[in-house]
Amino acid sequence: MKPTRIRGVAAAAALALCSQAQAAAVLFDGINDTATLLYTSMVDGATLSATVKFTLTSWSANTATFATIVTNNSAGPGQNALLSFGIDVVTPALKSASTSAGSDWSASIGDNFPAFQKVDLCVWSGNGCSGGPVGDGLAEGMASSFDLVLKTNGGNDFTQGITFTSPYSIKFQSVGTNEVSVEFAGCIASQPGCGGGGGGAGGNNGNVPEPNALALIAVAALAAGLSRRVLTRPLRSAA
Repeated sequence: MKPTRIRGVAAAAALALCSQAQAAAVLFDGINDTATLLYTSMVDGATLSATVKFTLTSWSANTATFATIVTNNSAGPGQNALLSFGIDVVTPALKSASTSAGSDWSASIGDNFPAFQKVDLCVWSGNGCSGGPVGDGLAEGMASSFDLVLKTNGGNDFTQGITFTSPYSIKFQSVGTNEVSVEFAGCIASQPGCGGGGGGAGGNNGNVPEPNALALIAVAALAAGLSRRVLTRPLRSAA
């Protein structure tokens, strides 16, 4: 199996507030290319932990299919249900995203992820990218698998591969003692330094992040956006 290619760029403005904030990208340009996103955070007495693994199983100029496995390893007070995750930027631009028939998960493009604003790709189990009934989410200790099918937009194609660029957002609901709603960013598991996760942005019994955490995420997102403007192609070195 060919190793996933990764690229990391420090987001200086975000690092001034949070040493874990950085922009990173993963490139899929061959069958069986794989990448795992890791999410960890401590919120309101609960340990939130999840992984999302993508494996490119089918690839043409216009369509790419990823075998996707989502695992929720969270523990502690609260239900800690995983409701959605997102990719900030997908290159080339997408025309559509869908999941395999019968899956508990759905996919959308250009959707709003509450604490991260618009994301190119969102995958969700519930009412949408912003969440839904807790019972529709992926419960603690559970895993779910499905095919994620991406199609290109207009004259773009996947000839040079498909790139996922951070932030890699995730949403949990009914978290911890106070059953807060939490969104935070993950990282590429194979990238040095990944494993600390990000600080959780929580709201009491709702989908609204606390102001300080939201401000931190906004600065990180701005820095990541500035970094993306100076990035061209991912480095093609082995992870």
